Amino acid sequence: MRVVDIPLYGVWNTMKQRCYNPKNHKYKNYGERGITVCSDWKNNFWSFYHWGISNGYQRGLTLDRINVNGNYEPQNCRWATQKVQQNNRRNNSIINGKTIAEWADKSELSYTTIRKRIESGMAPEEAISTPDRHFVNITINGETKNLTEWSKIYGVPMKLASRRIKEMGWDPAVAVTKPPRKGNYHYAT
Repeated sequence: MRVVDIPLYGVWNTMKQRCYNPKNHKYKNYGERGITVCSDWKNNFWSFYHWGISNGYQRGLTLDRINVNGNYEPQNCRWATQKVQQNNRRNNSIINGKTIAEWADKSELSYTTIRKRIESGMAPEEAISTPDRHFVNITINGETKNLTEWSKIYGVPMKLASRRIKEMGWDPAVAVTKPPRKGNYHYAT
C-alpha cells in the first residue's frame, strides 16, 4: 500500500495545506491567522500517524483543535465527530446559551437552515423558533418521517415533493413516493 492511500495521510496533508499553502481556499482561516503544525508532525507523516492511531482515530472522525486559536499539536488536537466540531468553531453563534449545532440537535431544524437564516439577517431567536417549511410529517406503512427524509429514501427531489403537496394538493405520501417523470424531474407532476 502506498502512503498516500492511508486515510490518515489525507488528513495530514489537508492540515498542512490549510496552514502553509496560500492557494488553499481555507488558508485564510488557518495559515493567514498564524495557525501552524508542530514541527514533529509537519515534517514526519509517521509521527502524526502514530499519534492519530494511539489517540482514537476512526473513519468518520475529524481532526479537531481543542483551542480553535491554537496550533496543530498533540496537546491541542483530538478526534471528534462533526457535531463536536460544529460546537467548537470560532464563528459559532450562541443563541440563549447554546450553539447552532446544539439547537439543531434539539429541534427539527438543520444546522444549515439555522445558520443560513441568521446569515440572511433573521434574528437568532426567530431563526430557531420558525418552523421549517419542509418539515412535514408523513406516515407511510406505519413509519413516520419528515418530507426531507422520505424524499431521500424514495429519490424524489424535495422541491418536487414540496410543490406537489403545496401547489398541487397531492397527498404527502404519494408526493414523496411517486417517481418523477423521466427527463423532467425538476417540475414533474
